[in-house]
Amino acid sequence: MRLIHISAALAATSLLAGCFGNNGVSATPEEFNEAFLAAAGLGVTTTPLSGSATYNGEMQILTLENGSESGSIRGALELTANFASATPFTMSATDFAGEINGQQTTFSGTLTHDQSTDRSAFNEIRTAALPAIAGGGETTSMALSFGGTLTEDATGVENKFEPGSNLMGNFYGTDGQAVAGAVGVAITPTGGTSAITGASFGAATGGQFYAEQ
Repeated sequence: MRLIHISAALAATSLLAGCFGNNGVSATPEEFNEAFLAAAGLGVTTTPLSGSATYNGEMQILTLENGSESGSIRGALELTANFASATPFTMSATDFAGEINGQQTTFSGTLTHDQSTDRSAFNEIRTAALPAIAGGGETTSMALSFGGTLTEDATGVENKFEPGSNLMGNFYGTDGQAVAGAVGVAITPTGGTSAITGASFGAATGGQFYAEQ
């Protein structure tokens, strides 16, 4: 049985590595989903994490129009972790692009942890003990607030990421080889209607992220 688990982890690792493009961004939602599932397929990390690590992967944000999904955009994500720090994470995400309502759409700008304007910003590690029946050990999760502005290149509409924009995920694989989870975003547009939320006022949407050491 142990050999089966090891083989599955190796296969998932190979798949995850193979899904990165030249700039670390998938060309389609299907490619992103494949890489996201490969990260989670490594299995939840069950040992304590220590030291520091750099993770590279992607953030995907679902786009909306009239409350329905209209597409998605993806950007290259870099996340650093210092597991001994009281504020363990830094992040940046840039080069966002994707298909919205059938049209290829690109955005300028970079999202970072230090641009968050949330008064109760997250930057923390959370651990939870596993019961003996599940093999013991502990799981490690993370929460990180971020902010910044993405400007749609074709229209000039600025999308400011407001408080409530965050990453929340779990660590996967041996020694936290990968991290993956959910993205929440709150956006206020300036200069027109946001292609991301489909609104000309403050609105929210979500997505996913993954990254690997």
